[in-house]
Amino acid sequence: MGPYDDQIRELNPWWHTASAVDDDPHLRELARFGFKWDPPALTAIPLVPGGVHTLRGPRQVGKSTSLKRLIRRLVDAGERRVLYFSFDLERRNRAIRDVVMRAKRLHPDPDGPWFIFLDEVTSIEAWQLGIKYLWDNGTIRDDLVICTGSSGRRMGAEQLPGRRGNGRDFLHLPMSFRAFCRSVLDLTLPERTVTAEEWLTPSGERLARELNLQAEALSDAVDLYARVGGFPAAVRDHITHGATGESTIPMVWEIIAGDIQEGGYDKHSALRLLERVGVGLGSPLAWSTLREAMDVGSHNTAKAYTHLLSESFILLTIFQWAQGGGFRPERQRKIYFVDPLLAQIASTLIPGGRKPNEDGLREGIVAAALYASAAHRLTLADPLPGSVGFWKSSDGRETDFVVPSKASVPVEVKGDSKRGVSGARLSMRRTFGKGIVVTRTTFDPDEIPALPMGVFLAGLAPRSERRSAEL
Repeated sequence: MGPYDDQIRELNPWWHTASAVDDDPHLRELARFGFKWDPPALTAIPLVPGGVHTLRGPRQVGKSTSLKRLIRRLVDAGERRVLYFSFDLERRNRAIRDVVMRAKRLHPDPDGPWFIFLDEVTSIEAWQLGIKYLWDNGTIRDDLVICTGSSGRRMGAEQLPGRRGNGRDFLHLPMSFRAFCRSVLDLTLPERTVTAEEWLTPSGERLARELNLQAEALSDAVDLYARVGGFPAAVRDHITHGATGESTIPMVWEIIAGDIQEGGYDKHSALRLLERVGVGLGSPLAWSTLREAMDVGSHNTAKAYTHLLSESFILLTIFQWAQGGGFRPERQRKIYFVDPLLAQIASTLIPGGRKPNEDGLREGIVAAALYASAAHRLTLADPLPGSVGFWKSSDGRETDFVVPSKASVPVEVKGDSKRGVSGARLSMRRTFGKGIVVTRTTFDPDEIPALPMGVFLAGLAPRSERRSAEL
C-alpha cells in the first residue's frame, strides 16, 4: 500500500459511487450559504484535457468549493477518472508526483484522459517540479490539470515553459460588487458590461442611463458592500445575522497571519501595516512612512511585508503612471485592500486601532474593480504589467486612476459637489482629453461623464466575467 492510498480513496469517493460527490463537505457547506454565486472561473475554465491551468486568489474565497463544483459537473456527466487532492499539509514537491501516479495505479479504470484537481499547491516550495516530472514522462500530457494556490508569486506557472499544453491562468477573487448586487440583493442588472474605455462610447452611455434607473438601490448597495465585502463567509454572516460575525474577521486574519509567519515575518508588524494602509487609503505612501508605522528597521523591510501581502491577494499596489513612459515603481505608490472586509482587520484586532478612511475605502473598491476589469497578470505587487496606475503631475495635480490601453482612460473618484466634479473634469480634459468622474450619486452623461459609483461598479464587470477568466 502506498503512503497516499487512504487519502486518495477518502478524497475521491465518487470513484466508487458517483452520487457520493453530493456528500462532499464543501458542497454541503455551499448549500447552506443562503445565496447563489457562480464565480467567473466556473464557466471560464475549459474542462478539456490537454492542459495545465492555474487558479489563484486569496484564501477563504472559495477556490476549493469551485473545484468541487467542477468535479460534480464532470461526475454528473459520467466521467470516472476525476482526481482531487489537497496539498495543505504537504511540503515536498515529489508529493505531487506520488499522488498522481499512485492514483492512476489505484483506479479501477485508469486508461484514458484524466481530470486532475490539485488544491493549494503553493503550500509546496517549487511545486512546479512535480508537474514538470509528470509532464516530461508523459503521465499528464493527455489530462486536464488544475492547480490552485493563494500566492501569486509561488504559483509561478511561467516556470513550466513548454509543459502546459493549452493551459492558462485564472483568477478567483472575492465576490465583485456586480455579483453582490445580483446574488445577495437580487437586483436585476443588464447582462451587458463594459470596460473603462467603453463607458466613453454611445453604447456605454446607454448602459449608464439604464443602470441609473436603479441609482438609489445601487447607492445603498455600495454602502452595504463597503461593510460586508465579497468573502463568502462575510456574505453568509450578513444574510443570516445582518452583520459580519464576531469570529469571521479574526478567522480571516489568522489565516493571513499563518502565511506571514510561514514567510518568516512578524504578524504584529503586518497588522500595523494594515492599520496604516487603512488610514492612508487614497493617498500615495512612501516606504519610509510604512516603516515608521510598523516600527521596523528599514524601508526594505516594509517593502517586503507589502509585497508578501500583495502576493497573497490581500493588498493591491497601484503605481504611478507616466504618460508615454509606463509605470514608475521607484516613486510613491497607492495601496488598497483587495476586498473591503480586509480593511476592517486592524481596527477590529488592535485595541484602540484606527478605522480605515471611509472615502479612501470607497476609492479602494473602485481600484479593485478596475484591477479585476483590466488585469492581465496576477501578482499584485508587480508593477510591470500595468493594469491600473495613478497619475501625478510635476505641479502636484493628481488623477486617482489611469487604466492603460490603446487610449488610456483616467478615472477620478469624487463626492457630489459641483466644484469637485467640475475640477476633476477640467484637470482630465487638460491632461488626457477625456475621462470618467465616479461620484456618490451625481449622474451627468457629459463628454467626461459623471457616474454614480453604484452605476459605474454595476456595469464594470471583471475581465473574467466580461470575456474569459484567462488573465
